[in-house]
Amino acid sequence: MSSAPVQPHQRIQYLDVLRGFAITGVLLAYVFWNLGTAPESTYTAFDRGLDKTLLFLVDSKCYTLLANLFAVGFVLHMNKTGDPAMSLYTYRRRLAGLMIIGLVHALLLRNGDILLPYALLTLLVSFFYFASNTTIIIAMVVTFFLQMFMPDIWNWLHLAFPQRPVTNGNYWVDNFIWVKYWYATAVFYWETTLFFLFSGLLLGRIFIRKKTKPGSKQLISIAVIGVILSSASYYILNFQGNAIGGLPDIGETFLVRRTIYYLLWLFHSAGLASAYAGLFYLLLTRFRLSTFAALGRTSLSNYILQAIIIVPVCLLFNLFDHITPTSALIMTAAIWIVQVVLSNWWLKHHRFGPLEWLLRRFTYGKTMAAEKIYKEEELVAVAKRV
Repeated sequence: MSSAPVQPHQRIQYLDVLRGFAITGVLLAYVFWNLGTAPESTYTAFDRGLDKTLLFLVDSKCYTLLANLFAVGFVLHMNKTGDPAMSLYTYRRRLAGLMIIGLVHALLLRNGDILLPYALLTLLVSFFYFASNTTIIIAMVVTFFLQMFMPDIWNWLHLAFPQRPVTNGNYWVDNFIWVKYWYATAVFYWETTLFFLFSGLLLGRIFIRKKTKPGSKQLISIAVIGVILSSASYYILNFQGNAIGGLPDIGETFLVRRTIYYLLWLFHSAGLASAYAGLFYLLLTRFRLSTFAALGRTSLSNYILQAIIIVPVCLLFNLFDHITPTSALIMTAAIWIVQVVLSNWWLKHHRFGPLEWLLRRFTYGKTMAAEKIYKEEELVAVAKRV
């Protein structure tokens, strides 16, 4: 089999595959760490090993991939037609649709919803589409240091830090309380997502707009360097943390130490996410990876479906705050299989996933108009390849 780089007509397939892998990781993280875990004293040796392994391999990496994919998808959308103003308008309508879906999802099912924050921040990033690469890099640097300074700015302004909620046992009331808390503390955390959205915008310019095609050696280098960088950062964070904590700082602040911790975390998450991206690019030159591609093509529907399945099951069987790594693995595998089967079945009969179709209709208006635009985009894409 040929090991040639992925061809232009396969690039969308690659993004679908990577998105499918990322949405699988989001499912795993949701079940393992967001439903409330059982006391660690009840863990078996297998539980502890599984939890530590997945914390290294999955935690934060798939969200990093998704944030980058959000911005890459933005560039892809803008690159489809010759009318940037109209493309920008329709993409912002799409973001508005995602905001609505995300808000409903957060209020009714999952307080840790990522659709609304990602859509809001991508709206901000969309204003940088015509900016130079230098401007985008400066924006990334500013975003990085804004997150580093924000706790100290909060203290200097004598503002009270939001307190973690006290819940009362009613799922939907508690869920709403947590939604308010997450948005009250967003100023301390959303900068990370914004940073990766900016990086995704740069990647989209390199690989979509400029049609850069990395070779096998480059991809292997990206994967190897990513794993090494991620592993070294993880080791320092987890086994040399006390040494970092003992470093001198600026006055009464934690600015220097916080910056070092965050840089190490950034290297760990971005390093392994880059390794995954390079690895799947390589794999796609040899295998179709249709399972992940199907999940990726219906990623929005699958993301919402995760909570639609999980929340009722956890309420019915009183699983919230009782999840062990072993039970989480079983639940994740079962839901993943259901989603793979449903995604493949649905795509045999429909071009888009159900929520993908709904979002497309919201973005473009009536179905016939959407189909017309879709065909026009296809003709433009074919013309560009010719």
